[in-house]
Amino acid sequence: MTRHFAAATITQAAPGYRELRIDIREQGQTDPCALIAVRPMHDTPDVLAAFGWCLAGPLEYVVGPNEERADVTRCEPADHDGAEALRNTVRREIRARALARLVHPDARHFHPVLPTGDHSVDPIGWTFVTGAGDQRAHSWVTAAGRVADGVLNTIRVEATRNVRGAHMMRLEPVAAHEAAYAWLQEQTGPDLSRLLLAVRNGVDLPRHAKLTANGDAADGPFREGDRIVCPDGVTRTVTGMAPAVTGKPARVVVEGGSEWNASSSVRANWSDILDAHRRSNAAAARIRTKPDPADPEWHAALTKLGEALNYLRKADPTVQVALAEDDARDAAKSAHADACGFQPIHNTGEDEPVAWTFRTGHGARTRYGVVTRTAEVAPIGLYEYPTTAEIAYHQHTAQQTR
Repeated sequence: MTRHFAAATITQAAPGYRELRIDIREQGQTDPCALIAVRPMHDTPDVLAAFGWCLAGPLEYVVGPNEERADVTRCEPADHDGAEALRNTVRREIRARALARLVHPDARHFHPVLPTGDHSVDPIGWTFVTGAGDQRAHSWVTAAGRVADGVLNTIRVEATRNVRGAHMMRLEPVAAHEAAYAWLQEQTGPDLSRLLLAVRNGVDLPRHAKLTANGDAADGPFREGDRIVCPDGVTRTVTGMAPAVTGKPARVVVEGGSEWNASSSVRANWSDILDAHRRSNAAAARIRTKPDPADPEWHAALTKLGEALNYLRKADPTVQVALAEDDARDAAKSAHADACGFQPIHNTGEDEPVAWTFRTGHGARTRYGVVTRTAEVAPIGLYEYPTTAEIAYHQHTAQQTR
């Protein structure tokens, strides 16, 4: 029987918002398999019991990470009003995040909103970021499930005001959106803790009858809102499938109206990426355990690991950035053997780095340069300060794009 471990800590989850966060992981795994997050006025054993986990040993306090740890086992979820209230708290967050991503597939950076002057109750909604660059904006979703429609907000404080306004007006969720997650009320115990972990990691949840944001049934290999890597290597959002043409391969329509060969495109939703990471971790664990090139099972794990890693190279922005940084470091060290101290450079409003500054030399001879994401040392020279090198890089880039 698999052992499970729980680690509970009170953390600052967002500005002005603290929560009791309990990670649950399986023995031998570094990443959690479940998550419980509620307001920090409950005892850890009571919270665990509400979600179908009970202590299998003493709850020990660890000073360094400032957390409580214990072995836990599955049990029947506690059956009383307080436990159901905790489960409803988590259900509301799961539904709100899922509905937000149903309407805005790129929703991220969720911040809880509390009633004005009251920091002892559950959130009445969440604000979140959508879009990137000049299109970056803030939107919102209430705990009741109403997602913002129409004009988005340029700053988060405006979205926060809209959450409070919608809460006071008791706006209900759109019927089609609510129907997509009607099954959520049936989920309880450990299932809720797994779903909370999924939505906080940006994973798309199963939808009732595979409804889209407009309440229509989705057909074809891709559905509206899917993130896919197109044959040109660029990740885009699906708006639908093109009408089928006899004798022609299926085409997928993406944002902007362009069409791409569906069979040459790769789905890259966070759920797909997370699943690939799980498969790669499981395969890697098998490869490390009793390595035997003569064992067919060991070879199968090696194949699975290769397939998962090849997918992640295409679909996971984090892996792409890591690989790009490795190439950039190699390029910088080819030009300057002592290059070190790499720090990312971002364009305004973008999460992924476009280049890295690096340090070369020692003492008074220390200088800073820039290497780009395409593994090219920027032709801007070396500077006394990294900020100067970064400014020079941005100026050079602006001149090149004129």
